[in-house]
Amino acid sequence: MKTVGLYKTICAAAVAVVMCACGSAGDVVAATAESDLDTVACFSDIVEERAASVRVEASGKVFTYKDEPIVPSDFTVAEKIELLKINAPVEEKIEYVDMCLQKGADYKTALSMCFPLLPRFTDRIAETVNVAPVDAAVVYKNGKFGVTREKSGVALDENKLYAGIYFCFKFGETGRTLKADTVTVPPAVTAKELSGNLTLRSEYKTDYKTSTAQRAHNVSLALSKFDGLSVAPGQRLSFNTVVGDRTEENGFRKAKIIVDGKYTDGVGGGVCQASTALYNAALTAGLAATANAHSICPSYCPPGLDAMISSFSDLVITNTTAHNIYISVRTGNGAAAVKIFGEKQDVEVVPESVVTNVVPHRQTEILDAERKYFGADAVKGDRLIVSPGKDGMASETYLNYYKNGTLIRRTLIRQNSYKPTPCVVAVAP
Repeated sequence: MKTVGLYKTICAAAVAVVMCACGSAGDVVAATAESDLDTVACFSDIVEERAASVRVEASGKVFTYKDEPIVPSDFTVAEKIELLKINAPVEEKIEYVDMCLQKGADYKTALSMCFPLLPRFTDRIAETVNVAPVDAAVVYKNGKFGVTREKSGVALDENKLYAGIYFCFKFGETGRTLKADTVTVPPAVTAKELSGNLTLRSEYKTDYKTSTAQRAHNVSLALSKFDGLSVAPGQRLSFNTVVGDRTEENGFRKAKIIVDGKYTDGVGGGVCQASTALYNAALTAGLAATANAHSICPSYCPPGLDAMISSFSDLVITNTTAHNIYISVRTGNGAAAVKIFGEKQDVEVVPESVVTNVVPHRQTEILDAERKYFGADAVKGDRLIVSPGKDGMASETYLNYYKNGTLIRRTLIRQNSYKPTPCVVAVAP
């Protein structure tokens, strides 16, 4: 292996000698093609005893190589040309090639010692012959992932071609036409491999039928940003980065949002239900996911399984599998379903929410002096619950891992505290 490496170094030096002697690669070309290679003049003041030449047929074209002597630019270059037998009679050049072959060099490396422009000739043939393989790919259409078929490529069988050229030169078969053979180049990714890594890992459904039209729009719009996305192994997926700013310019509408334990109007209300759906789908798919809790527990998920989104709070999902994962989202009729596909999961992941403490909510009465809640026929002292209130709580969230129906691991992933919200009662004046 060390000998071959040395030959390759010498071969590179041979090409460098040619470049120095000629000024540039375009000043002398020892290979011409009858079809599309440029024809250049030889140096008439150098006489060859017997020129080595060969023709190669490839893809309907014929390429002709004719070895030509090289005029050195100075004594140093001349010395190197002499050492490498570049301008020697073909018999001496082949003797030198044979010596290289005996010491372990391959045909290309050995021939390139004495015929330094031969690789440029074969490279031109390869450009005509080679067809790159096409990898299989995952495509997404009409809410479904599919796989395109792969295609094999072809490449010039370089070793066989150089072997043929060697025997032509060695046995003086000047002008002989060789047929350039090819080898099959397999694709790096096959449809079978991709299909095997496109199984359903998780599905999470969320319902927002009771939401206002504006809020429902926001949930659907945010989730639609993830429909058809793929995430590479080790890649981190940021909810805020994908969805962007929740502004009216970006299509979001005003709806109720939670701020410091209270519901208030804000652009993008409902987006947190979208992030929560994605978060739970990621957890059950066995992916790494980090999220923050709301100040009060939302009604659309158990405690500790919400994903609060804001300008300072993000949901980040990391693909911890060895292959791509793919996300599909379907929305409509006040509901959404998030599916995650990827390599087959060998365990079932089940989130568990445990309430460890409850903080009772209190009741607050407000006098409805403006009669926002009561009509003119209301009797003084009548009461109406405006907001039912909700207990605060502390919770712990676990991930339970099951294999063949047996619990094999239980991991604590979150501890959260939620504020209570008061029960608001309006009193008729």
